[in-house]
Amino acid sequence: MSYAEAVAELETILAQLQEVPADIDQLHARVARAEQLIAACRGKLRGAEEQLDELRKTTEN
Repeated sequence: MSYAEAVAELETILAQLQEVPADIDQLHARVARAEQLIAACRGKLRGAEEQLDELRKTTEN
């Protein structure tokens, strides 16, 4: 899943949480999925940051 796809799904989940009253099982499932998506996004951002750091190191030498 791409970063953009994960963010889009997070936005959908947020909209659902704001608009539709959910039962506790739906709420739990949505929050759990949001946590997975956030972790995936953080991982991609960390990876990009590491690549930028490596690029900086190679261009400084």
